[in-house]
Amino acid sequence: MIEMKRVESATLDAMIEQVFAEQDISHFGNIVEENKEKIAIGAYLDKKLVGGIVADKEYQTIHVSLLAITQGARGLSIGSKLLREIEIIAKEKGIIHITLTTRSYQAVDFYKKNGYTVFAELEDMPIEGVTKYYFDKRLK
Repeated sequence: MIEMKRVESATLDAMIEQVFAEQDISHFGNIVEENKEKIAIGAYLDKKLVGGIVADKEYQTIHVSLLAITQGARGLSIGSKLLREIEIIAKEKGIIHITLTTRSYQAVDFYKKNGYTVFAELEDMPIEGVTKYYFDKRLK
């Protein structure tokens, strides 16, 4: 009999990651673990951390999961510089795509200005009246 239960996220995460790793190894061979990397770059202004970018590299893709600049440091092109740093790393690693998401009240025009293209959008996500945008920048 199949039973459904709520479980701790960490327990389930580990099991699901194992399933995906097995699928990847079956499909790609033993290149799985060596092709995953977390990238984090901080931006400092007068020795104070004022922004940063966090991304995950997997195979030939980098997904930017976080990019933010403190209110007082906006307008100094820090966000664009952080994106350029990720793109330099991406080119060195043979990355084909950089992907990211943003919400309609955040940085849609900023990403377009930096060469990213919207490939999908979801209205009313994560709440009614907000649109979530999915961006891609193809490097090759």
